[in-house]
Amino acid sequence: MNEIIQQALTQFGHPGELLTTGRDFIETRFGTPGLIAAALLLASVAGLLLAKVTKLSFDIIRYVAIPAVAISFVATYFLPYSIIYILPVTVAFFSIVLMVKA
Repeated sequence: MNEIIQQALTQFGHPGELLTTGRDFIETRFGTPGLIAAALLLASVAGLLLAKVTKLSFDIIRYVAIPAVAISFVATYFLPYSIIYILPVTVAFFSIVLMVKA
């Protein structure tokens, strides 16, 4: 594994060099306006990804974690099983519900 990583690093160089090479390429081809446009594009893509991840995390809490714990807690009164055995089943069920919903 270490050999593969070392080989990849020799191919691409240092990760900072990759960014510097990309910046130099954009600046020589498109000038300063191209560099500003690339920075805005990267910032907007990063913002969109952050918004999607945040929404997904809140959806997991709202549609999976809270209902699974509530149903497991109620099921312990009616079934002879502990919450430790019921919780994975309810989490799996509500995860499937979330995937179908999305």
